[in-house]
Amino acid sequence: MDSVRRIAASFLTAFLLAGALAQLSAQGAPSGQADELALHAFALKYRRAVDALAMVTPLLSQRGTVELQPATNTVVVRDTAASLARIVPMLHSFDHPARPLTLELYIVRASRSPVSPPIPHSDLPEALTRRLRALLAFDIYEVQAQAQLVSAEGQAVTYGLAQDFEVSFRLGTVVADQRVRLSDFRIARRGERRTLPGELIHTNLNLRLDQTTSLGLARSESSPEALMVVLTLRNPAVARRPLREAQR
Repeated sequence: MDSVRRIAASFLTAFLLAGALAQLSAQGAPSGQADELALHAFALKYRRAVDALAMVTPLLSQRGTVELQPATNTVVVRDTAASLARIVPMLHSFDHPARPLTLELYIVRASRSPVSPPIPHSDLPEALTRRLRALLAFDIYEVQAQAQLVSAEGQAVTYGLAQDFEVSFRLGTVVADQRVRLSDFRIARRGERRTLPGELIHTNLNLRLDQTTSLGLARSESSPEALMVVLTLRNPAVARRPLREAQR
């Protein structure tokens, strides 16, 4: 009987000891576990830390935070290991020397033909004309100004088009899905200040590389004419091709 009692007591002691060791092990788990926060500071060499902020914020967990240290151009992220595993590679990819980009831009007066049946006419390349006519009920596209603006990621651009327009913007960085942000994109009639009606567009744009974006300015949807701004941001290999001849 004493032997049975000794065996039962030994078993109970072993059970309690195993439970205590498991608790100590959990309490001493490393801080890199998924439910704990870790800090990562990333000093950018080529890009502005403030530009990285907009890319980091959507990747944060509910408990994650990000702050800037402008003096050292550093982004400081505090978040879980799982979030940092997404954020840190993105920062490495983002921080690269500025790559050249070219913005192909047209300012176009679009209108309806005054005769019936309508007589179509376009100063634009054929493919671009077909695209606009599929979207808009205009027959005539007359180019008011055009340019190929050679720049690079991160640069600010101000350019006079013909004698009538001025365009300005800051190029962002090409991100993984081949999108580029044009910050503070502005087109105005030359000689007009920002606060005057001569400003035609003032906005931020997200362009996909090598795809065309069209913006239309009209008094109403039923207006007989509109001013179109047509943008295509290209990589250097595509941008070196000359503008195609106008199609009629």
